[in-house]
Amino acid sequence: MRSGGQPFRRGLLHSFRCAFRGVWLCLCSERNMRIHALACGYVLFFAVKMGIAWGELALLLLAMGMVTAAEALNTAIEKLCDFVQPQQDRRIGVVKDMAAGGVALGAAFAALTGAAVLLRPELWEVLRQIAGTPWKLTLFAVSLGASLWVVFGLPLVRPGDRM
Repeated sequence: MRSGGQPFRRGLLHSFRCAFRGVWLCLCSERNMRIHALACGYVLFFAVKMGIAWGELALLLLAMGMVTAAEALNTAIEKLCDFVQPQQDRRIGVVKDMAAGGVALGAAFAALTGAAVLLRPELWEVLRQIAGTPWKLTLFAVSLGASLWVVFGLPLVRPGDRM
Protein backbone atom coordinates (compact mmCIF):
# COMPACT_ATOMS: atom_id res chain seq x y z
CA MET A 1 0.00 0.00 0.00
CA ARG A 2 1.10 3.52 -0.72
CA SER A 3 0.69 6.29 1.76
CA GLY A 4 -2.95 7.37 1.88
CA GLY A 5 -4.23 3.80 1.61
CA GLN A 6 -3.89 3.60 -2.18
CA PRO A 7 -2.80 0.18 -3.51
CA PHE A 8 0.54 0.12 -5.28
CA ARG A 9 0.14 -0.42 -9.01
CA ARG A 10 3.02 -1.81 -10.92
CA GLY A 11 3.77 -0.32 -14.27
CA LEU A 12 3.37 -1.93 -17.66
CA LEU A 13 7.13 -2.30 -18.03
CA HIS A 14 7.26 -4.24 -14.76
CA SER A 15 4.51 -6.57 -16.03
CA PHE A 16 6.43 -7.26 -19.23
CA ARG A 17 9.62 -7.85 -17.26
CA CYS A 18 7.82 -10.44 -15.12
CA ALA A 19 6.35 -12.11 -18.21
CA PHE A 20 9.72 -12.34 -19.97
CA ARG A 21 11.29 -13.68 -16.77
CA GLY A 22 8.61 -16.39 -16.78
CA VAL A 23 9.46 -17.31 -20.37
CA TRP A 24 13.17 -17.38 -19.49
CA LEU A 25 12.50 -19.59 -16.45
CA CYS A 26 10.54 -22.01 -18.66
CA LEU A 27 13.39 -22.17 -21.17
CA CYS A 28 15.96 -22.72 -18.42
CA SER A 29 14.00 -25.30 -16.46
CA GLU A 30 11.94 -27.21 -19.02
CA ARG A 31 13.48 -29.41 -21.71
CA ASN A 32 10.18 -29.58 -23.59
CA MET A 33 10.03 -25.79 -23.83
CA ARG A 34 13.51 -25.84 -25.37
CA ILE A 35 12.33 -28.43 -27.88
CA HIS A 36 9.31 -26.31 -28.79
CA ALA A 37 11.40 -23.15 -29.12
CA LEU A 38 13.97 -24.81 -31.38
CA ALA A 39 11.25 -26.43 -33.48
CA CYS A 40 9.71 -22.97 -33.92
CA GLY A 41 13.08 -21.67 -35.10
CA TYR A 42 13.43 -24.37 -37.74
CA VAL A 43 9.83 -23.99 -38.90
CA LEU A 44 10.35 -20.24 -39.34
CA PHE A 45 13.65 -20.84 -41.15
CA PHE A 46 12.04 -23.16 -43.68
CA ALA A 47 8.92 -20.99 -44.02
CA VAL A 48 11.05 -17.95 -44.90
CA LYS A 49 13.32 -19.92 -47.25
CA MET A 50 10.24 -21.28 -49.03
CA GLY A 51 8.67 -17.84 -49.32
CA ILE A 52 5.29 -18.94 -47.99
CA ALA A 53 2.33 -16.54 -48.12
CA TRP A 54 1.57 -14.19 -45.22
CA GLY A 55 -1.62 -16.06 -44.36
CA GLU A 56 0.24 -19.34 -44.11
CA LEU A 57 2.91 -17.70 -41.97
CA ALA A 58 0.16 -16.39 -39.70
CA LEU A 59 -1.21 -19.94 -39.30
CA LEU A 60 2.25 -21.25 -38.40
CA LEU A 61 2.80 -18.42 -35.89
CA LEU A 62 -0.58 -19.08 -34.32
CA ALA A 63 0.17 -22.80 -34.01
CA MET A 64 3.63 -22.11 -32.52
CA GLY A 65 2.20 -19.59 -30.09
CA MET A 66 -0.48 -22.04 -29.00
CA VAL A 67 2.03 -24.80 -28.26
CA THR A 68 4.58 -22.65 -26.44
CA ALA A 69 1.86 -20.93 -24.41
CA ALA A 70 0.37 -24.32 -23.53
CA GLU A 71 3.82 -25.54 -22.44
CA ALA A 72 4.31 -22.47 -20.24
CA LEU A 73 0.88 -22.94 -18.64
CA ASN A 74 1.57 -26.65 -18.15
CA THR A 75 4.82 -25.77 -16.41
CA ALA A 76 3.03 -23.28 -14.15
CA ILE A 77 0.38 -25.88 -13.27
CA GLU A 78 3.06 -28.47 -12.47
CA LYS A 79 5.00 -26.04 -10.27
CA LEU A 80 1.83 -25.02 -8.43
CA CYS A 81 0.85 -28.67 -7.91
CA ASP A 82 4.32 -29.45 -6.54
CA PHE A 83 4.08 -26.50 -4.16
CA VAL A 84 0.58 -27.35 -2.94
CA GLN A 85 1.23 -31.07 -2.59
CA PRO A 86 4.94 -31.99 -2.36
CA GLN A 87 4.17 -35.68 -1.72
CA GLN A 88 2.98 -38.08 -4.40
CA ASP A 89 -0.78 -37.80 -4.78
CA ARG A 90 -2.87 -39.58 -7.39
CA ARG A 91 -5.20 -36.58 -7.77
CA ILE A 92 -2.29 -34.21 -8.40
CA GLY A 93 -0.93 -36.73 -10.90
CA VAL A 94 -4.24 -36.62 -12.77
CA VAL A 95 -4.13 -32.81 -12.90
CA LYS A 96 -0.56 -32.87 -14.21
CA ASP A 97 -1.42 -35.54 -16.80
CA MET A 98 -4.38 -33.50 -18.03
CA ALA A 99 -2.24 -30.37 -18.37
CA ALA A 100 0.42 -32.34 -20.25
CA GLY A 101 -2.32 -33.79 -22.43
CA GLY A 102 -3.32 -30.26 -23.40
CA VAL A 103 0.22 -29.60 -24.58
CA ALA A 104 0.31 -32.90 -26.48
CA LEU A 105 -2.96 -32.06 -28.26
CA GLY A 106 -1.71 -28.59 -29.15
CA ALA A 107 1.62 -29.96 -30.39
CA ALA A 108 -0.08 -32.64 -32.50
CA PHE A 109 -2.36 -30.12 -34.20
CA ALA A 110 0.52 -27.66 -34.64
CA ALA A 111 2.53 -30.43 -36.32
CA LEU A 112 -0.42 -31.14 -38.62
CA THR A 113 -0.68 -27.43 -39.40
CA GLY A 114 3.04 -27.31 -40.15
CA ALA A 115 2.76 -30.34 -42.40
CA ALA A 116 -0.22 -28.86 -44.26
CA VAL A 117 1.65 -25.62 -44.88
CA LEU A 118 5.23 -26.81 -45.42
CA LEU A 119 5.01 -30.22 -47.10
CA ARG A 120 5.17 -29.18 -50.73
CA PRO A 121 7.76 -29.14 -53.53
CA GLU A 122 9.36 -25.88 -52.33
CA LEU A 123 10.46 -27.59 -49.10
CA TRP A 124 12.20 -30.38 -51.01
CA GLU A 125 13.93 -27.75 -53.17
CA VAL A 126 15.22 -25.91 -50.08
CA LEU A 127 16.46 -29.22 -48.65
CA ARG A 128 18.17 -30.05 -51.97
CA GLN A 129 19.87 -26.64 -51.96
CA ILE A 130 21.15 -27.19 -48.42
CA ALA A 131 22.30 -30.75 -49.13
CA GLY A 132 23.91 -29.75 -52.44
CA THR A 133 26.04 -26.93 -51.05
CA PRO A 134 28.82 -28.12 -48.71
CA TRP A 135 29.01 -24.96 -46.58
CA LYS A 136 25.20 -24.81 -46.21
CA LEU A 137 25.08 -28.48 -45.27
CA THR A 138 27.88 -27.99 -42.75
CA LEU A 139 26.19 -24.94 -41.25
CA PHE A 140 22.86 -26.78 -41.04
CA ALA A 141 24.52 -29.82 -39.42
CA VAL A 142 26.26 -27.56 -36.89
CA SER A 143 22.94 -25.86 -36.10
CA LEU A 144 21.30 -29.25 -35.55
CA GLY A 145 24.17 -30.34 -33.31
CA ALA A 146 23.97 -27.09 -31.33
CA SER A 147 20.20 -27.54 -31.04
CA LEU A 148 20.61 -31.06 -29.66
CA TRP A 149 23.18 -29.75 -27.18
CA VAL A 150 20.81 -26.95 -26.06
CA VAL A 151 18.01 -29.47 -25.54
CA PHE A 152 19.91 -32.38 -24.03
CA GLY A 153 23.33 -31.04 -23.02
CA LEU A 154 22.56 -27.88 -21.11
CA PRO A 155 21.63 -28.53 -17.51
CA LEU A 156 18.08 -27.80 -16.46
CA VAL A 157 17.96 -25.03 -13.87
CA ARG A 158 15.20 -25.19 -11.33
CA PRO A 159 13.45 -21.84 -10.75
CA GLY A 160 14.65 -21.69 -7.15
CA ASP A 161 18.30 -22.13 -8.18
CA ARG A 162 20.58 -19.23 -8.94
CA MET A 163 20.64 -18.20 -12.57
